[in-house]
Amino acid sequence: MGQLKGKKGVWAKAGAGGSYRGYKYERAAPKDYQTTAHQKDIGSKGRQMGEKCKGKKGAEFTTCRHEVLG
Repeated sequence: MGQLKGKKGVWAKAGAGGSYRGYKYERAAPKDYQTTAHQKDIGSKGRQMGEKCKGKKGAEFTTCRHEVLG
């Protein structure tokens, strides 16, 4: 049990009863990671492309995409 001390979970049993049989360790859900600067930049450029290049196809879209990302 010592190896699970830092996991922040709880020992739980699916049903009722007096024995230790059937217990399992349920860990807490992991916390969200912070978004990196690179991920924020990619998201911003993707939203810009969605606004400026909407409805364009083929070479017209490719040109618009290069303008936004360049």
